[in-house]
Amino acid sequence: MPFIRVAVLVFDKGYHVGWREPKRIVDHTTILRALIYTAYLTGSERCAELVTRGELEASALLPTTTVGKELRLLAPFPKIPCLGKAARIRGSFITLSTLKQVMDSVTKCVSAKGVPIVQEVQIDRIAINCTSSAVELLELKRVKGVACVDEECSKIAPHIPEELFTFVTEYRNRIDRLSGSADVYEVYGAKPFTPLWLAFRGSEEAIKCSLNLLEALQKFGIGGLRSRGWGRFRLELGLAIRSEDLEVLTRFSGWVQGYNYTLGFMTPGKWMDPAGSYATREVVMGRSGPSINEYRLPLVYVMDIGSVVYAKDIPKPHALHIDDGRAVLMFNPVVIHA
Repeated sequence: MPFIRVAVLVFDKGYHVGWREPKRIVDHTTILRALIYTAYLTGSERCAELVTRGELEASALLPTTTVGKELRLLAPFPKIPCLGKAARIRGSFITLSTLKQVMDSVTKCVSAKGVPIVQEVQIDRIAINCTSSAVELLELKRVKGVACVDEECSKIAPHIPEELFTFVTEYRNRIDRLSGSADVYEVYGAKPFTPLWLAFRGSEEAIKCSLNLLEALQKFGIGGLRSRGWGRFRLELGLAIRSEDLEVLTRFSGWVQGYNYTLGFMTPGKWMDPAGSYATREVVMGRSGPSINEYRLPLVYVMDIGSVVYAKDIPKPHALHIDDGRAVLMFNPVVIHA
């Protein structure tokens, strides 16, 4: 049985991840590439081999909210069809325990030959309906961009920040070699207002390797502009995580035949049913690697974080070897099934 561990990361300055514009959510592909890079940097080739063989699943870096002495784990709202302002609904987050209820509702709806539909009933209410009358309506409350059931919302509402992320700007200058004058430019990045959670799933050896590499990675940082202090974080090992959230990850993580919610990018394939899946498209592109050894990423169309995918078969990890094998891009996300 695979093991699962959750790490909590705190960024003081923020991070610069993304091509052309910064991204709020750091995907698991970035995390896995950073772990592989750190493994070779520290002489841990065995750990790099475990990751590239697909023995380690990872989630994206996602926000939390602190309730007392415990953390509640949040995830992007599922990409099911919307009536009304889709951007506002899909820009929301959801607690893991509520997400499990939504996934169960989607499965019941499709089993009844219906289509799940989410709509904004009021400014603070979201309803998940089904075109089949055999399935009951699931109504959620939304507090400051976080969706949850009423009883849960009453407990966490006072602890949810007004914003989970913000974009920050830093001004830098360089000397023009011809004129000798200062050339001022801006650097953009994302800064979370809460600790971020990261889930690892795999064998005991792979989990142990990933946590050891993560400890080293907190000194190096994630993303670009690391020499300027961006992307560095610290691991918070003493924070407790709500038992209901850990139970969802422990009992309902891993691919199954049926509906799966992705906590990271995933490439489509023959293993999935496109007609029964609900996903939005994201593009992986740009440049990566250290400044002395950059490489170009291939143009890859993927299903975004929060996609609800119907799997006909269990997919295998997808590895893309880049730049004549000098780098690898791994698609191996943690998923939550209905």
